[in-house]
Formats: sequence, C-alpha cells, structure tokens
Amino acid sequence: MTYTSRFVGIDISKSSFDVCVLPEERFANFANDAAGIARFVTFLAQWEGVERLVLEPTGGYERGVVECLLAVGLPVAKVNAKQIRQFARACGRLSKTDRIDAFVLADYARRMDTKVLEPSSPAHAMLIDLVSRYRQLSHMIVQEKNRREKLVNQDNARTTAWIEQTLAFLQQQRQAVVDAMAACLTSDEHLALKAEVLMSLKGIGLRTACFLLAGLPELGQMNKGQIAKLVGVAPINRDSGQMRGKRMISGGRKPIRDALYIAALPAIRFDPNMKAVFQRLKAKGKPGKVALVAVMRKMIVILNARMRDHRATALDC
Repeated sequence: MTYTSRFVGIDISKSSFDVCVLPEERFANFANDAAGIARFVTFLAQWEGVERLVLEPTGGYERGVVECLLAVGLPVAKVNAKQIRQFARACGRLSKTDRIDAFVLADYARRMDTKVLEPSSPAHAMLIDLVSRYRQLSHMIVQEKNRREKLVNQDNARTTAWIEQTLAFLQQQRQAVVDAMAACLTSDEHLALKAEVLMSLKGIGLRTACFLLAGLPELGQMNKGQIAKLVGVAPINRDSGQMRGKRMISGGRKPIRDALYIAALPAIRFDPNMKAVFQRLKAKGKPGKVALVAVMRKMIVILNARMRDHRATALDC
C-alpha cells in the first residue's frame, strides 16, 4: 500500500531530539545542534509527501530546528504541550518516553488540524527575544523589591545597599531593552506599521504593542471568537442538563492576557467606549474583575479587526 501523506512528530530536548515518521512508524534520534539538524533535514529528504511536522514549545530549545525547517519550506506546527498530553491520554497512551512522545506528536499531526508556522523576519525574531528579556528583567525586579521589603524592619544597611544597586542595574537594563524594542520597530517598516495600528487604540502603548506583536502573531487572521479564546478572555460555558454553571475564562496565553490587563486599566479611564462597557457591567452588579475582563475582550476584538483591515490593505498594495 502506498501512502501519499506522511506526518512527523519531533520531541525536542536540550541536547537531542527524537523523530517519528507516520504511517511507517520510523524512529530516529539527532543531536540538537547545527550538524544534527542538518542530518535531520537530509533524513526528511528521503520521505515524499510530508504533510505536517509537529513539535511542542520547549523554552527555546526548538528554535534551531524550527528555523531550519521553515527555511527549507517544510510545514511546521507548534502545539501546546497540555493539548498533546490530553490527546495522549484520550488515546490511552499513559506511558511517557521520548520515543512515545514523538509518536504521539506525529499521531496528533495525522488526526488533528494544526496551523502551520510562518517564517519570522529577522526584526520580528529579535523583537521576540527582547520581549522575553523584558519579562525576565521585570520578574527579577519584583524579586529584589520583595527582598528589600523584608529588610525594612531589620538593621542591615549593607544588604539593603546591595539590593538597591541590583535594582538600579536591572531597571537600567530594562529601559535599555525598551529602547531596543523601539529601535527594532523602526528598523522594520512592516512591524512599525503594525505597531502603529495597535497603538491607535487608547491604552495600548509601545510595550504592549511589542508584547502583542511578539506573542500573538495570529492577530488579524482569526474571527473575534477565535482570537478571544486564544488569548483566554472568552467566557466558557459549563452547562449540563438543566444545570447552568458559572461562566469563567480559562486557558489562553497568559503573557498576552497580563499585558491586556495592564492596558485595560487606562482604557477604562480615557476611552469613552471602554469606560461605558465597564460602567454598564458594574451597574448590572458584575464584579470589577469580570467587567475588566470584558473590556479586555472588547479591546482584543477591536485590535483583531483593525489588524485584519491592515493586512487586507497591505495585500491590496
């Protein structure tokens, strides 16, 4: 029997990655370095009809593989690790090894719809790194501030001075990262135009626009319901029979949701439309956080529509 479609699962770790090709169930292992990735591409060349390659995000260890596969024009998709684990359980595969994970990823590619990644421009790749660094620095600043707070009632001037020095350095570097993000946008006309579209909505500043560009490339390519679910600001039904459960948000991309939360606070003060949405829900007795999430949802829906129009205009040009 001749198969015309093949699906490849790639389970990546720091030093190596395991591969499974379906339907032949051919397994292989490669080093996660330039030479190993080159051997992997040569290995793929012997298989015709590769329809999809699927892998999980692994904190950056997958970047070299993804960039190389996209460069040679192969259809690569990233799938959330939680979805893959739930899929494996649904298929009755409770054991977990690298080979099994590679098989599960390939099986997921064969059975489920996945979205193919698009190659990133050098400026966009740099922006992703800068946003990641900004979050790391912000996290370290919060840690140092918490340590300083614990020393308020203690007579330890030397430790306090060290913490202040560290805070000054971290804050200085974080501002340098913000300046680098602005320069990155300036260096790429397409990114600059997208950022301008995003910042046209009150509450969205430079940093939030960079967070959205780096962490939500799907913006403008989905309908309003899909983008709200992707971010995690869409209320999810929990009904069964005559029982009507409480609607709650769940899942989604937390970093994007956090950025929208910060953007929604000034939006409900200075944007009449957002302020009206917030006050209307509060008047109905909704808790403040619920009303604020509704504002976040409206903001991402508006941004999605504006980005969709921008993409359409860019295509026409």
